[in-house]
Amino acid sequence: MRMGASMSSKLKRDRTPRDAVAQTLDYGSWVRGLGIEDLEQIFFDHHDGGTGLGEAFAEQFASPLPDVVNAGQQLTIIASELDPTSDRIVEFLAESYGVPINAVFFRYFSDQGRDYLARTWLIDPDRIEGPVGGPKTPRWNGRDFYAVLGRAGETHRWELASKYGLLNAGGGSWYWKPLRNLRRGHRVFAYVGGAGYVGIGLVTGKMIPAREATVEVNGHLQPLLDQPEPRAGWWEDAASQDPEATEMVVPVKWLGTRSLEDAVWGKGLFASQLSACKLRDENTIRTVASAFGLDSGID
Repeated sequence: MRMGASMSSKLKRDRTPRDAVAQTLDYGSWVRGLGIEDLEQIFFDHHDGGTGLGEAFAEQFASPLPDVVNAGQQLTIIASELDPTSDRIVEFLAESYGVPINAVFFRYFSDQGRDYLARTWLIDPDRIEGPVGGPKTPRWNGRDFYAVLGRAGETHRWELASKYGLLNAGGGSWYWKPLRNLRRGHRVFAYVGGAGYVGIGLVTGKMIPAREATVEVNGHLQPLLDQPEPRAGWWEDAASQDPEATEMVVPVKWLGTRSLEDAVWGKGLFASQLSACKLRDENTIRTVASAFGLDSGID
């Protein structure tokens, strides 16, 4: 029996993002060399009484202490955001050298008297190798995503998306970064907060800045920013080079769309504050696809 180690590091106010990345790697290099005797000594140093590590582990987890411990590590940085340099460092280590490091960002929302804590990962966790075990999440079909396109009271994002075939997000990198996980051929279930599901489409390209996007108008390709503004101030944001102000878009081919008044919603359907995430809930996929007259694609 083997057991891995999962470590997280919070980004403190007096520490720069790159300091947090370095500290996380330092944690990992230290933990990597710990054996069972080291863990027993650490437990002894922080607990009074005659209970040993093995007995305490069995009492807490209802199973014996594994024969092999520290078989792998998973390093996680917890933050509200990271600077672009730290993003690149984490992605470089994880994707080029297989270091099991990732970052998770949390944001608090309050909506119609309800409080939400939304989470998004810098890198899709399915691409990061880590310890075996832990809570099981529903199987993802490898194709379907969920995407938010504003709220019923602020319809400019859905108007832009439905007219030009562009998922869009802005107002800060925390909002548009999840769109990077979308790839050509993925299917997206578009949701408008306070209304429901308004569209299903196929991704036809990767995320790009809105200022670089072109759209088809009367049979000709034209810059998106040359089109009428969907909302006052949107053009200025989209034209900005500032990643915390600019707008990002992902091209999609709509398989079906609906007005907000005819949006698909019902008890038990999936909803999230994240701008985009994997859609794992089979009930939502079946229900929404059926409402749009499409095959759910679930065996």
